Amino acid sequence: TETQTVLPNLTPGVTYQVSVVSVKGQKESEPGSSSVTTALDKPRGLTAVNITDTQALLHWQPAIATVDGYVITYSADTVSPVMERVSGNIVEFEMSSLTPATHYTVKVYAMRAAAKSAVTTTEFTTDVDAPQDLAASNIQTENAMLTWKAPRADITGYILSFESADGTIREVVLSPTATSYNMAQLSASTEYSVRLQAIAGPKRSRVITTVFTTIGVLYKHPRDCSQALLNGDTVSGVHTIYLGGDESQPIQVYCDMDTDGGGWIVFVRRQSGKLEFFRNWRNYTAGFGDMNDEFWLGLSNLHKITVAGQYELRVDLRDKGDVAYAQYDKFSVSDPRSRYKVHVGGYSGTAGDSMTYHHGRPFSTYDHDNDIAVTNCALSYKGAFWYKNCHRVNLMGRYGDDSHSKGVNWFHWKGHEHSIEFAEMKIRPSNFRNFEGRRKRS
Repeated sequence: TETQTVLPNLTPGVTYQVSVVSVKGQKESEPGSSSVTTALDKPRGLTAVNITDTQALLHWQPAIATVDGYVITYSADTVSPVMERVSGNIVEFEMSSLTPATHYTVKVYAMRAAAKSAVTTTEFTTDVDAPQDLAASNIQTENAMLTWKAPRADITGYILSFESADGTIREVVLSPTATSYNMAQLSASTEYSVRLQAIAGPKRSRVITTVFTTIGVLYKHPRDCSQALLNGDTVSGVHTIYLGGDESQPIQVYCDMDTDGGGWIVFVRRQSGKLEFFRNWRNYTAGFGDMNDEFWLGLSNLHKITVAGQYELRVDLRDKGDVAYAQYDKFSVSDPRSRYKVHVGGYSGTAGDSMTYHHGRPFSTYDHDNDIAVTNCALSYKGAFWYKNCHRVNLMGRYGDDSHSKGVNWFHWKGHEHSIEFAEMKIRPSNFRNFEGRRKRS
């Protein structure tokens, strides 16, 4: 009474000849025959391996059926589908030109003539692509600029690490928009190995590297601001120098690294009136004040600096928008026994030559009167200076006092009855321009 049956254990993709005979007792009918072709089985075990940011290798186990080929389709939400065909005797396929950090779905089915198998699928995510062209530029003694090109992937940040030759490692995490980083607080004459990788959530790109060596220091113990500048310290501010280049004699000075090529030790500044300059000999010998505001470096330091070489002097003056300067080719301060005599000469500039009047004079304070005037100049004019028969320059006078000769005066610019708002005196080696020229050429 049955009119159907299941034929088990058939082979996929094979044409079978099927005959059905009816039986009654010992009698059999003529056979009813037909042919049937089993469906193609689908490939199995589809996996993606060797996944990178732009490539992946597909593997599968072949269909049991004899097939003409396989059709591979791979796609992602942000990428148009790609369809490829391979012959039936191939069981792997290299996908290339993939988009980094992208989740792909892959479908593979077998085909023979018009027949198609069912689809087998797998999924994978490409790696984050690495940033490119990592390079160090503007390499100095203590810093360097790193630059790179961003990856194509939508990343969440970078991990940057750099290792010095002594094994010290520093690591920083950077924002996803960064394409440069200023490495600071490096050591001179040191090789650095830099590693950079991009992050996208839990995924990391491969690491890219570069190596560079910081510039060596010309002067291990700079004796003045010009040597500090030649070492690569280009920012004006408080720096450490060493008297006579002696490691055991460090002092803090304010370096003007901007004016006329820079390299100046500022030894006095008036600009606010906050600091009292009507002080005694001991104060003027040792120095006083705040180097970021008003201060006096000290006669002892001035002597120790200028005795070590030939220095030039520059005086910068500003008042209500007016600007002037005076420059002298020669400047030195003698030893304490001479009461710190000043030697100055070779004027040029726009402020007028008021300083030559004081050439050869010892320093005077109200309690050490070394001038040649009948009166005590320091006491009379509320300051301290290399007074003669008093002064043409009184930059340590009373700030803001316009009474005759008592204020901050530079006679040949604003006279004796005008206290100048801003004044700086500064020194650097006379041959600094020669060193600077050689440095630029090298």
